[in-house]
Amino acid sequence: MKYTTTRRRLIRSVIAGICLLPFASNAANIVVGSGSDTSYLVLESGNLGVRTYEVRYNAADGPYDAKFLFDKALVGDMTLSASFTNSGSPSVPNFFVSSINGEAGSSSPPWTWWVHWVSGGLGFQNPNYSFNSGTPTPGSWSTGFGISAPYRLIAPGSWDALVFSDGSLLPSVSPIPEPSSLLVSSLGALLVFRRRRNR
Repeated sequence: MKYTTTRRRLIRSVIAGICLLPFASNAANIVVGSGSDTSYLVLESGNLGVRTYEVRYNAADGPYDAKFLFDKALVGDMTLSASFTNSGSPSVPNFFVSSINGEAGSSSPPWTWWVHWVSGGLGFQNPNYSFNSGTPTPGSWSTGFGISAPYRLIAPGSWDALVFSDGSLLPSVSPIPEPSSLLVSSLGALLVFRRRRNR
């Protein structure tokens, strides 16, 4: 089968988009840990900026929670410090982040705290502020209910974020699973090709 010039351009555009995907998706990530599986931790505030930790581990050695992700980030990033509050018990902890790099919640209005967001894995908060042991929708953010098991369990490709706000701000980083990123990249390349063709 002989390819026309336009088909060759389309194929080149799609291949270029796929080849550039790893650089686009990992450019701003801070890689910590080691292993064959990956989950993500996003920390965001006015003082801290936006930090995305690509945490590598072996899921088969788990189960693991979001506190595990945070501990890996603390070990891998010497510029990061944090303190935690246990709202559970010593035997069944339910950790929440009290402060990150000295930035702690307010004790008077406007109320701010480290708001937990989740995508994928298990555990999120229902609209009535109760714990849900189910799966938060991959690719979109749901409100978390604490960063420790059994309230939060990570899975390969899951995302956790902590945003210093009044609870109304979603993380600025989108928790897009890799297959979706590949599709978006390919569609973007196709769009560029079609725009050139229509000129």
